[in-house]
Amino acid sequence: MKNRSLFLLIVFLLISCRVWAEVPTRDRVLEKVRDLQASGIIDDNSVLHLQIKQGNRASFLGHNQSLRRQWEEATGVLLDVQLMPQGPAAQLLQTSPEVDLVVARNSEYPELYDQGLILSLDAQLQKLGFQLNADQDFFLFEAQSRFAGKTLALPADGDVLLLYLRRDLIEDPEEQQAFAERYGYPLAAPETWQEYADQLAFFHRPDQKLYGTVELRDPALAWMHWLARFASQAYPSQYLFDDAMKPQISTPEGLAATRSYLATLDYSPDNIDQPGSGYDLALPAFSQGHAYSLMITVAGAKLFNRKGQAITDQYSVHPLPGTRHPEGLVRRSPLAFGNNLVIPATSQQPELALLYALWLTSPEISPELVKHPGGFVDPFRYSHFRNPAIRSAYGELTLKTLQSSLPLAVPAGTGLPGNAEFLKSLNDALGQASLGLLTPEEVVKQVQKAWEGLIKEAGPDHLLPFWLEQRSLYPGASTGENDDG
Repeated sequence: MKNRSLFLLIVFLLISCRVWAEVPTRDRVLEKVRDLQASGIIDDNSVLHLQIKQGNRASFLGHNQSLRRQWEEATGVLLDVQLMPQGPAAQLLQTSPEVDLVVARNSEYPELYDQGLILSLDAQLQKLGFQLNADQDFFLFEAQSRFAGKTLALPADGDVLLLYLRRDLIEDPEEQQAFAERYGYPLAAPETWQEYADQLAFFHRPDQKLYGTVELRDPALAWMHWLARFASQAYPSQYLFDDAMKPQISTPEGLAATRSYLATLDYSPDNIDQPGSGYDLALPAFSQGHAYSLMITVAGAKLFNRKGQAITDQYSVHPLPGTRHPEGLVRRSPLAFGNNLVIPATSQQPELALLYALWLTSPEISPELVKHPGGFVDPFRYSHFRNPAIRSAYGELTLKTLQSSLPLAVPAGTGLPGNAEFLKSLNDALGQASLGLLTPEEVVKQVQKAWEGLIKEAGPDHLLPFWLEQRSLYPGASTGENDDG
């Protein structure tokens, strides 16, 4: 009888767990909030303090603040939403202790966690009964949420770089004939960085107010556009460090990536390399038809599809170019930005902050963020690809390109404690070279020396486990597979 009772109890618990897991995440979160309110852990008059960026505001609050009202009416918890600077989240977290939830980029996790500025979420997730690792709907979950074997963020954005081109120019018969006569091969979306360079040169016509590219050259963003080139230089991927933590910057592969990065300057507006130029220059130029190419996340399509844009129906979206190797074509695209959600270590209500973040990024609520025409939140769940409103906002072919680019994604930055210093030295050198102050050869030597100094200071044995974790997230790192175009 005792064994039978124990068996029935186990069966009951298993069925209960299964039923609970099948309840929509949105509803599970709201039920948990009500439970914690009833127990007094969450005060009925709580106010949740959020710091988000301008580009997230419209998406996170919803159309006419519909998401804000939905949360506040369901929970009674008010949202205090403030705008944070566009700079690193560390600056905000070091000076603003009364914050419960903050937007942070993928590359910032090592810095934020190493300085004790954000919380690991694993214990709280387990305590609240949520298993993010089991949520197979998130894409690139490990790269977007984890560092040092810990869950530090909830994915709330999907920022893989894509290539935007003037489809009307590619498909023009006269342009096709002229290009083939000049370069000896057909005009089509570029598969390699060399083909891309050929097309920039061909379409660069500043006297006609048409530039080959407005690919960003703001020094603060240099690393992500350089990394796209660098990571494709070897099969299955070119890695930033070897197994002994020696930087691989001053190598033929590093030099090739640097030359490719700098070569675009000849086919860009003169002010493209100025600090702060960024998308304020690039987006209007491309949307008004003044540039042949642009690299941006899938958010670009949502902007270009809005009424009144000159470029609507005249552009196409493609995976980034790559490099041909004996084993095949290797394309790589970094997780460039990524406005994901982290909880400050100083938060006075981390349980509530985590529950709100789970609600906002849930399969049921998150489509409202992604489809909002005025927001920069991009798809970050596979289910977003099936949502009719999202497919309409971005376009079917654009979403197919994003989906095909996910297996090509390279994790952001170095993945090391002190990552900001590594990227700063790379950005500074590329910025100097963009101004003609350094040659490509001098860039790779300068960065190599700087990185070797940072590794020596931190200790290669200390850094190696972090790098191995980061490297495991590279495409083909374990399978040896690559993209065949």
